[in-house]
Amino acid sequence: MRTICGVRDLAIQVRAETAVGETVFISGNTLELGEWKVSQAIQLAKVSAEGNVWQNVIHVPTNQNVLYRYLICTVVDNEGKPENIVRYWESHLRPRILRPIDYIDGKGDLDVFGYQGDSECIAKGWLTSETIVQLKMFNSPVTIWKRRYRDKPISFHVSTIDITRKDSVTDIMGMEEDSTLTEGINTRGWPIVEVAQMNDIGYQFAPQSQFGILYDPTEYVIFQIQVMEPNSIAYMVDFYVHDSDIPEHIGFCYILPSNMRDTSGTCNMPISGKRQQPIGQLSVDYLIVRPMKDFVCDLSVTYTKHWKSLEKNGLDVGHRGAGNARRNDKVENVLENTIASFNYAAKHGADMVELDVQLSKDLVPVIYHDYYICISMKKKRSQNEHELLQLAVKDLTAQQLRMLKLSPADSEEKYDFHEDDSEDNQPFPTLKHVLEAVDPRVGFNIEIKCPMQLTDGTWELDLRFEMNRYIDVILRDILENAGNRYIILSCFHPDICTMVRLKQNKYPLLFLTQGETDKYPPYLDTRTSSIPMATYFALNTGLLGIDVHAEDLIRDQSHIPFVKDRNLVLFCWGDDINHSDVIRSLKEQGVDGVIYDKVDEFTRAQENVFLVEAKARMGLLELAGHAGENLSTWSSTSTN
Repeated sequence: MRTICGVRDLAIQVRAETAVGETVFISGNTLELGEWKVSQAIQLAKVSAEGNVWQNVIHVPTNQNVLYRYLICTVVDNEGKPENIVRYWESHLRPRILRPIDYIDGKGDLDVFGYQGDSECIAKGWLTSETIVQLKMFNSPVTIWKRRYRDKPISFHVSTIDITRKDSVTDIMGMEEDSTLTEGINTRGWPIVEVAQMNDIGYQFAPQSQFGILYDPTEYVIFQIQVMEPNSIAYMVDFYVHDSDIPEHIGFCYILPSNMRDTSGTCNMPISGKRQQPIGQLSVDYLIVRPMKDFVCDLSVTYTKHWKSLEKNGLDVGHRGAGNARRNDKVENVLENTIASFNYAAKHGADMVELDVQLSKDLVPVIYHDYYICISMKKKRSQNEHELLQLAVKDLTAQQLRMLKLSPADSEEKYDFHEDDSEDNQPFPTLKHVLEAVDPRVGFNIEIKCPMQLTDGTWELDLRFEMNRYIDVILRDILENAGNRYIILSCFHPDICTMVRLKQNKYPLLFLTQGETDKYPPYLDTRTSSIPMATYFALNTGLLGIDVHAEDLIRDQSHIPFVKDRNLVLFCWGDDINHSDVIRSLKEQGVDGVIYDKVDEFTRAQENVFLVEAKARMGLLELAGHAGENLSTWSSTSTN
């Protein structure tokens, strides 16, 4: 191998199992390795079919360490330009490292994809240039009218059709009565179609079998399709009856791009029989997730599946900072979801603070819990009488929100926001300001607010924003301003969790669920209905864990090992927690984080766990003479 001007050729090898159409790449912190950019990663060539060994020769400097990761991609032609679509990548907190002494002979060791020593850490990719379409089928989505098929096992299979191809349109229009559509249907490995069920066996997305997946009206099924141009792809759903050794094709339906004009919605499509007669109906909820605009994630760092190793049982998380509403019991008189409240909680033992973010009318992420606020308006010809006008936060600009005298819309105890409050104790701080002004050593659990549909068909709020844009604005604020702060994202809306997970690869995510309770009206999406369903969804989507209503855990403590045995992080929230014995019991049983009010009254003024760890590390570094070294507050422990 050559050594020229401080650069040496190095043969690298990695063993990796890949599917048809997938290729192994390497990316790293040097210009030669693409500086962590997916688009500039170096492709490897397969040299051993039996051992799945991939290799290439790369140029490495002889005077510095090289950091690198492997990734598995599908290379897709996008208007004449090759695009690397990340299928899987190595997601260890610390990348692999090549030291000059390691490759003095010009040949590296044989790596194994996803493994560093005995530690395996592989994550699914995130959106770079492609779009993901999900077709969700739940709550008895298939109705068969033809009596002869009603009580027989049925399966369904989803195929993609490129409607921009002339032969595809011709084939759809001229289909034979007794045959399925074969011409025009993609068989080349792209777009990628996978399917999953929300249960213990089928939660991982996987390729379909020849006849698809057996229909069970009680199951929640998700078909996930990766495409470059969603407006050019139609979907054909074939139905088969299983009453003999070979399933019989009984019908089909089409889902066209024109049926999915919004980011999410519901399609009710007729099922046509072999003679083109209607034999039933399919109800499908869809979701379209596009990559983030104006921000590019890379391969340099990820915390999505990492959890801190703690010397204490469970994190103390301050609910909206120092607690719900205004703390009139303290001289500080702090108000929920304000900078003053967050800093107060941080000073009094909170490891993290929970805060709620939503968008104002002018697309500014602001911190506020409720969807509605009440404006106090003085009546005409009256000096003392006022009436309350309810408005949605989304209908006021950030400046208007900061200027108005408000009361919460749904509180029995109407607490006014005091005009003489300090700036840090004023409501509606922006997310950017909170990220900059709150003690950087306190972690943030940022709940992304997004209204959902209830089982009675009503909505918590009519969201005026397109969901992709809504999430992009919030994520960009976090990614650009979070610095080294420990951050966990969360949301009650499962589709928002899916979008957040697919749009970025840096921060971990918890799925919030209220589970089985009479305290709140149930949501239509059954992924929210119970802790087991929430668990399967978290596993399916690649989330860090779930954040559950404590009432569920207190009523049935077997839920705790159910979640923990599946290697998920478990947080909990709710009014039932606000007692020291309950907090202690939940932590002792393995709950990783407890979100509760008045954290200062239960933590005994202990120091923030991240501050304690930072002080300990700094002391060790000073002893070693490396006090100036920059350290991350994240640990290397993985949930994988």
